[in-house]
Amino acid sequence: AFLLLLLKFYEQEQMESMDKSFLSIYADRLVPATAIYDMRENLHQKHELLHSMLTAESPDVPAMADSIQARNTVLNDLLTAYKKTYFLPRETDYLHGFEAQLLAYNQCENAMLVLLAKGDTHAAVQLHEQEALPHFAQAVQRLSELNHIQSEIGQDMLSDSQKIAARFLLLSKLELGLIVLFSVIAHILIYASRAVIQRKIDKFGMN
Repeated sequence: AFLLLLLKFYEQEQMESMDKSFLSIYADRLVPATAIYDMRENLHQKHELLHSMLTAESPDVPAMADSIQARNTVLNDLLTAYKKTYFLPRETDYLHGFEAQLLAYNQCENAMLVLLAKGDTHAAVQLHEQEALPHFAQAVQRLSELNHIQSEIGQDMLSDSQKIAARFLLLSKLELGLIVLFSVIAHILIYASRAVIQRKIDKFGMN
C-alpha cells in the first residue's frame, strides 16, 4: 500500500510537470511565434505602402501616412505583447537587434514621408535605397532568427514533454502491475486461510 501511495505521488508530480511543459509551449513559444509572424506581415505591408508612394506619379501622402501609422501601432502592440513572454539570452540579443533596426527604419520612413509631402520624390527614393532598405532587410532577418529560435526550443520542449509522458505511462503500467500482484497475493492468502480453517474444522470433526 505504501509503495502504491509513493507511485501515485510521483505520478501526480509527472502529470503536473507535463501540464506545465505544454502550457509553456503554448504561452512562451506558440504565442511568440504567432506574434513574430504578425510583426513580419505588418512590416512588409507598411514597406509595400511606402514603396507604392515612391513609384506613384501623384501619391496621396496623408492617406498613406495614416495607413502606415496604423500598421506601426499594430507592430508596437505586438512587440509589447511579445516582450511579456519568457526569453532566453540569445533571444534577447536578437530582439534588441530587431528593435534597433525597426527604429532606424521608422526614422527613415518618417523622413521619406516628409520628402514626399514636399514633392521631393528623388530624395525620398535615394533615402529608401541607401538607408531604409538595409534597415528593413536587417529587421526582417532578426525576426527570422527569432522565429527559428522559437522552432528549435519548441521542439526541445516537446521532446521533454514526450519523455515525461513516457515516464507517466511506465508508472501507470507499474501501478497496474502492482495492483494485479497484490490482488493475486490477497487471493492466495484468502485461499490459504480458508484451507487452514477447513483443516481445523475437519480435525475437530474427527475428534
